[in-house]
Amino acid sequence: MPNQRHASSMLTPDFDTYPARPIASIDVHPLGLEVRYKDGQVSFHLAADLREHSVADDTTHAVTREALLDPTHVPEGFHISAAQLADDGFVKVTWSHKLTPSDTGQARYYSGWLYQTGLYGDADFEADLSPRLWTAETFTDIPRIDGSCVMDNEDEYFRFLKTFIRYGAVLVKGLPAVPEMIETLPEKIGVIRTSNFGRIFEVKIKADADSNAYTGEELRAHTDLATREYMPGLQFLFCLQNDSDGGNSTLTDGFAVANHIRTTDPQTFNLLSQTPIDFVNKAKTSDYRMTVPLFHLGRDGQLDEVRWTSWLRAPMRGSLDEMSRLYSAQKKAYHLGNSNEFKACFKLGVGDMICFDNRRVLHGRTSFDPTSGGRWLRGCYMEREELWSGLRMAARAKRARQAN
Repeated sequence: MPNQRHASSMLTPDFDTYPARPIASIDVHPLGLEVRYKDGQVSFHLAADLREHSVADDTTHAVTREALLDPTHVPEGFHISAAQLADDGFVKVTWSHKLTPSDTGQARYYSGWLYQTGLYGDADFEADLSPRLWTAETFTDIPRIDGSCVMDNEDEYFRFLKTFIRYGAVLVKGLPAVPEMIETLPEKIGVIRTSNFGRIFEVKIKADADSNAYTGEELRAHTDLATREYMPGLQFLFCLQNDSDGGNSTLTDGFAVANHIRTTDPQTFNLLSQTPIDFVNKAKTSDYRMTVPLFHLGRDGQLDEVRWTSWLRAPMRGSLDEMSRLYSAQKKAYHLGNSNEFKACFKLGVGDMICFDNRRVLHGRTSFDPTSGGRWLRGCYMEREELWSGLRMAARAKRARQAN
């Protein structure tokens, strides 16, 4: 039986498909390779790192596409001795050292892969996916997705994923009104996350409710599971019945609120992004707690997360002055999050699914009269990384279709 780790037919050390990128010139530097493309772009590749990502049999496993070498295999002084552009558009590299018994001392690299990896991301779809902030007035600008197409039309599905990432929320309308649809669409993206509410949860009136979500009370703008170390990244809510009086859904772009505070009141923003707040759940069967600021900033100083559940805040601790300042700051944020300026209000119809980033977008509900009719939503959670993985897989499939 042949050794499946070996295969000489690999074009790239991954499972993706990239369009060829015509190369204008290549230059060898002491530390690596500079590639200039005919479209004006330039990519740089460290020699040792480039060697680790060769498609040679001794470097990349043909079945898993995982690397067989690591930095400990590369000696000091390792460099590129020569590089040239081959007639077929590949870059042929000659190494200073042979690293394995079967090493030929040379490797070939596909121009599409060099372009993709050397330019830090896919210019075709990732370049324009930064958050697009919205208010109650501009919420209607977010594209609605046709539920009859999103499951079977790959272009519409791709549009759905990009809209989801850009706006942090997307409304899919007219899906088949069957209970299992709450699993079907999310699982097309990735893996559903289980919580203490189960893998799938039912949002409807419960006699022994363990959350106000299961009553007819108003739910003010909030994020779910703020008491967890890692809040669910995404939430999906699918409507199966909604004929009671009231019960409108609400969404607020928490990033838009936070950025408004950052611009108009930097002192309050700094307080809410630097001062930890205690969140505790009040359940009969669990006791989750987390202490973090309301606003979380990423490495670039931009907003990465808002943690926003007023009724899960524990009693405050500290000096009276400190508590007073922090309380006033929270009051301002919670007021804006529930204001008509930022909070969009709409009625979900049967077959509609609202999908949103639970670490960015606040959701809520107006109160409703349970005796006037029924309101039944099914919900589930997922991590943010599943959405990005789903988008990249959809982009990969799109490139493969175009290549064929």
